[in-house]
Amino acid sequence: MYVVCSVLAGVVTGVAAFAADFAPDPAGRILLAIASSGFSWGLVAFIVGYFAPARRVAATASVGALALAVITYYVLILLLSDRWRQPLGSSSVSKLDEFSPVMRAAAFWMLGALLGGLILGCLAQLARAGCPRNSGIAFGVAFGLLAGEAIYTIFYFAFVWVGPLDSFVWARLQPAVLQLLLAAAATSVALWFRRGTLFFPAAIAAGAISTTASVAIWHLVQTARVTL
Repeated sequence: MYVVCSVLAGVVTGVAAFAADFAPDPAGRILLAIASSGFSWGLVAFIVGYFAPARRVAATASVGALALAVITYYVLILLLSDRWRQPLGSSSVSKLDEFSPVMRAAAFWMLGALLGGLILGCLAQLARAGCPRNSGIAFGVAFGLLAGEAIYTIFYFAFVWVGPLDSFVWARLQPAVLQLLLAAAATSVALWFRRGTLFFPAAIAAGAISTTASVAIWHLVQTARVTL
């Protein structure tokens, strides 16, 4: 049953991300925040790993769920979407060149799925079954990873953005704030499921360090996405 649920989680994540891409605004921005973001995909890996019967199973299942989500998403892109196709009249472009952007993007996010699934799967298992100190560290690191994209967005528009605070900015800040609140809520629910003591100083310290590192990672991710 656990394997079936993990497979379904991966497929549903990929389908939901694909559907969110085509939802009209303003609902589309909210759907992207909860179905096609670093938070949502990371949460899937964390949940799959949290309920795994063992740490090795948690890592494998979390990686598998995210990899399946990537495969599902990009298969749907290739089959049902034409946004990667060259404009009409570009007859000199081969099929391989036409779909090379989606292949590069798929490879990029597959690498992210492998690394993110491995890390969050192990963290989830440690958060659930570790000693109070180790569990606190795991919860803190997991929160930083889940909230990283949202905090990066808020930080960017608060300290880096030099343009006006117009509708463009608010349209991106609102989903980021929602992701941040959902990350806090998800971590709180996971803590409630643990039903055990936690060393909160370790959780707070680990959360601060993890959040800082996660913001830096998302800066690199956003930079890399421009070249895809």
